Order: sequence, then structure tokens, then C-alpha cells
Amino acid sequence: MIQWLKLDCEVVGAYRPSFFVGSMLRGVLGHALKRVVCINPNFQCEGCFATDSCLFYDFYEKKNTTHRYRLGIGLKPSSLNFSLYLFEDAIGSLPYVLSAILKAFEEMGVGEEQKKMRIGSITCNGELLYDGNSFANVSSVVPNELEIDTFCQNVILQFTMPLRIKQNNSIAGSTVELHTLVNNIQRRYRILKKLPPEKLGYRVRGAIVESSMKFVETQRYSNRQKSRMNLGGLVGSMRIEGLDKQSYMYFKIGEIIGVGKQTVFGLGSYHILE
Repeated sequence: MIQWLKLDCEVVGAYRPSFFVGSMLRGVLGHALKRVVCINPNFQCEGCFATDSCLFYDFYEKKNTTHRYRLGIGLKPSSLNFSLYLFEDAIGSLPYVLSAILKAFEEMGVGEEQKKMRIGSITCNGELLYDGNSFANVSSVVPNELEIDTFCQNVILQFTMPLRIKQNNSIAGSTVELHTLVNNIQRRYRILKKLPPEKLGYRVRGAIVESSMKFVETQRYSNRQKSRMNLGGLVGSMRIEGLDKQSYMYFKIGEIIGVGKQTVFGLGSYHILE
């Protein structure tokens, strides 16, 4: 099963977040991470000799890949508090990620005004790792490993962040089929585990008996393309009855790794209510 770390970061300071902060958070963390890890004298990724071993390149510049991290946030937040998930071999990058978090908020600042904030605390898998002054020993951090020893046929999937997923060759705008969800999670899971692609291999059982899913539009500004990009998706809940055990397992995995496109920005986050 999947291994992961979940960092919960408390950001202290007066700041009015926008409706969607995923792009801004990922951007400022990326700038800081590059400052932490870059060893290229010209500070450029194109043609760099170290891309094969560079954490920044892996997290931000590598194309056509499923990244081994994602943000955990909500829409219309009251603060900049956020979570950051690290999956599988990205877990070993924890010291660099922690350094980037502090550098991003306390040295570089956020938003157009580059407002400096303070990191009040960081917990890792529920254990205090940073108290606002000093770090605990990161070598003692033990990754979570998902173990599924329960099964429930009737569940509610509650999507707190837009689900942006392709169905019938376009982004789903109203409903999404169970098979589409399960197949997407299975594919993402196998990539994170560095397993070869494989068809689902069974028929997904279950029915969506009630749904309140609606399309919500969000946007991000791309510095690379110098333009705004739509990141809309489905938010709400769906009630499923008669779910099979294998699909239930994939939904439990998806609760951790996310589902659909742009999970690095926090999209595709959901909770299971049994």
C-alpha cells in the first residue's frame, strides 16, 4: 500500500486569502525550494547538468508525470494554514521541504506584496515537528502506511476541492461515473508506486443514488504562460450504495493521494463518510 507523510503547517500573520490559494501556495513554495536545492550557477533548469537528481526539477519542471506530493487546502479559507502530502520516495526529501516552507513564508514572503509571515508550528503525521522556534529530529519521523481492514458498501464521497477529471474526452461538468473515478485513482496509485500501467481488471459495482455535485470555477495565474488558466471542477457529495470491496479500497487510497487533474494545487481532495 501507499506510504506518505502529511505536514500540517500553521501560518501566523494578517493576510486575507483569496477564494483559491492553491496556485499561490505552490508557487511560493516552489521559488523557495529552488533557492534551497539549486546548485547550478546560472540558476536555470533548461540544460542543467543536475536535473536527474534535482528535487525542484522533479517537483516543478518535469513534464508528463504524476508528482509525488500534493497540497491539502480548502476553498475560501480563513487563513493560509495548509497541509502538504509527500508520497513514497519523496518522503526522503522532508528536510529540504521543511527548509523551503520556512524560507517561503519567513524570508521571501507571499502575494504581490511579498508579505512575510511566521510559521507557528508544523506537525508531521499528527506529531509536533516544529514549534515555531526549533525542529525535532526528523530522522525519527516514520511514514504512514495505509492498511485497509474495514469495508463498507454504502459510503458518501464528500469533495471539498474541485474534482477536475476527464470523462468522454472532456472535463466532467455535472456527473462522473464510478468507473472513471476508480480507474483514475488506480492509475495514479500505480504511477506513485512505480508499477507498470495495468487495466483495472474487474467490473466496478455500486450505484450513485444521490448527488449534489456542482461545477465550481477556479483560476490560477501561470507565470510561465503569462496568462490565467481555468481550474474548475466538481464540488459536493455523492452517495454510493452496493460498492464492491476492491473499489472501496481504491477510494480509501484516493482519500490520501487525491483524484483527477492538478492535485498538486489541492484539487481532487475528498473525504469518505461511511
